[in-house]
Amino acid sequence: MTDLLQEFEEKRDILRKAIEEHIKKRDEAAQQSRNYAEQRDQLNAKAHEMRDQVKQKISQKNALIEEVQKIRTEKEEHFQKLSELRKEYKKITEEANYASVNQRDIKAKERELQKLIKKQETMQLPKAEEDKVVQEIKRLSNEIKKMKEDREKQLSENEKVKALLAEIDKEKTLARDLKKRAEEISNQISEISNDINKSLQELDEVRKKADEMHEMAIKYGKESEQEHEAFIQAKNDLKDLEKVIAGLRTKKRATKKKEKDDELQQKAEVLFEKFKNGEELTTDDLLILQKAGFL
Repeated sequence: MTDLLQEFEEKRDILRKAIEEHIKKRDEAAQQSRNYAEQRDQLNAKAHEMRDQVKQKISQKNALIEEVQKIRTEKEEHFQKLSELRKEYKKITEEANYASVNQRDIKAKERELQKLIKKQETMQLPKAEEDKVVQEIKRLSNEIKKMKEDREKQLSENEKVKALLAEIDKEKTLARDLKKRAEEISNQISEISNDINKSLQELDEVRKKADEMHEMAIKYGKESEQEHEAFIQAKNDLKDLEKVIAGLRTKKRATKKKEKDDELQQKAEVLFEKFKNGEELTTDDLLILQKAGFL
C-alpha cells in the first residue's frame, strides 16, 4: 500500500505541474490571440479609412469627368460657331462691294503668276525672255501683295467686317481657353486615376495583412481553448486522484491503528498472565492493561 500511495502522490505532483503549465500556455496563447486581434482591428480600421478615401477620389474623378465632358461640348459649340463665322467672313471678303479691290481680280492675277512660274520652271527659254519672265513674276507678286494689303485694309475699316473679326477673335479665345481648361482637367483626372490605383494596391496589402492577423488570432485562440480544455481535464484528474490518495491514507492509518492495537493486545495478554500469577507489574504495565481493557 505504501508503494501505491507513493506512486499516486508522484502522479499528483506531475498533474499539479501539468496544470500550472496548461494555465501558463493558455494565458500566453490568449494574450497572443488578443494581440493579433488588436492588430487586425487596427488594420481593418485603416482599411475602412482608406476605402473612404478611395471613394472620395473616385467621386472627385467622376465629377471632373462630368465637368470635362461639359467643357468639351461647350468648346465644340464655340468651334462650330467659329467655323460658321469664318465661312461668313470668307463670303464677305469675296464680295466685291466691301472693297475697291476685287477678289476675283486678285485670283486672276494669281493664276497668271502661277502660269509664269510654271513656264520658268518647265521651259527652256532664251536668257532675254527668261529675264523678262522673272521681271514679270516679280512685278505680279508685288502687285498681288499690294492688292491684298489694300483689300485687307479696306475690309478692316468696314464696320460689319470689323464686328465679324472681333466676334471671330472672341470665339477663338473662348475655344482656346476651354481647350486649355479641358487639358488641365484631363491631367487632373489622370493624376487622380494613378493615385486611386496606388491607393487600391496599398488597400489590398492592408487587407491581406489584416487577414493574416485574423488567422493568427484564430490560431492562438484555438490553442488557448485547447490548453484550457487540457487544464480542466488535468484538474478533474487531480481531483479524482486526490480522492484516491485520501482513501489510501485513511486506510493506511486504519491499518497502522489495527497493528498497534493488536500489538497492545498481545503485550497486555502477556502482562495479564503475569498479573494473575502474582508477579509484580510496573505502573507502565498497569497502564497497558488498562488500555487493553483488562482492568
